[in-house]
Amino acid sequence: MTNIAGIHTTKPRTQRYVDAFVEGTPGPHKIYDFKKLKELPTQTLAFYGILAGSGEVYKWCQREQRDFYFLDHGYFGNAHDHPHWLRITKNGHAQTALKDVPADRYEKFFRREIKPWNKNGKDILLLPPTFAIENFFDAQDWVTNTLKTLHEVTDRYVDVREKPYNPMITTDRYGATVKVDRPTDNKGPIDWGQYYAVITFNSNTVVEALHNGVPVFCDPRASAALPISETDFTKIETPKYEERVPLFSSLAYSNFNIEEMADGTAWRILNES
Repeated sequence: MTNIAGIHTTKPRTQRYVDAFVEGTPGPHKIYDFKKLKELPTQTLAFYGILAGSGEVYKWCQREQRDFYFLDHGYFGNAHDHPHWLRITKNGHAQTALKDVPADRYEKFFRREIKPWNKNGKDILLLPPTFAIENFFDAQDWVTNTLKTLHEVTDRYVDVREKPYNPMITTDRYGATVKVDRPTDNKGPIDWGQYYAVITFNSNTVVEALHNGVPVFCDPRASAALPISETDFTKIETPKYEERVPLFSSLAYSNFNIEEMADGTAWRILNES
């Protein structure tokens, strides 16, 4: 039996999600304080996000080749609103492979209109990684390199939109990566009819794009859209137009609310699907 332990970071607001997930595992249940860690605990660890110490634990687990469960904002819904949907990924930042699962969870909880592919859009929407993601994946040159590639292969206008909330980062006295608030250029709602394609590092906005019929190009490291998206940006003029319901169904089986974490549903699904 796998014993799961949670990590409380320097950011108390997210601890309830870790507590709920750990509560729903077979046990025994244990929570560690990141600020007091001197070595990696022996249990399989669960933690939320990449800030406030979680990112450091994530990389620590990778260095020691240890299994872990990563929690963060969900593919569907808003983690801050009831019922607090989160994604949970084993040994990774996002679900990047298709699970062979039915469409029942997608149909029950997340189903919405899937518009036909929009092949009449003119522009390209470029969604850069946040400063935190740039730092975590060492992707500081991603936007520059992507724009250089696009300018070599297409004349389309590229609309670069940073995330509406995109703080800078620094390191606190415990060695945790933490945010530093800054003004952000919020361009308002996205007019999906304007766009021929979306290019992203890892933004979950791709789920919205795909529902609205806009094909996705993504970095292969951490994008949930990877199974049905093109990763070669030189092929910008030949997007992939693949079936979307299998992807949405797969993501629904990695997307859980806080009640499902606490009652063991999330643990059961993650270990059965």
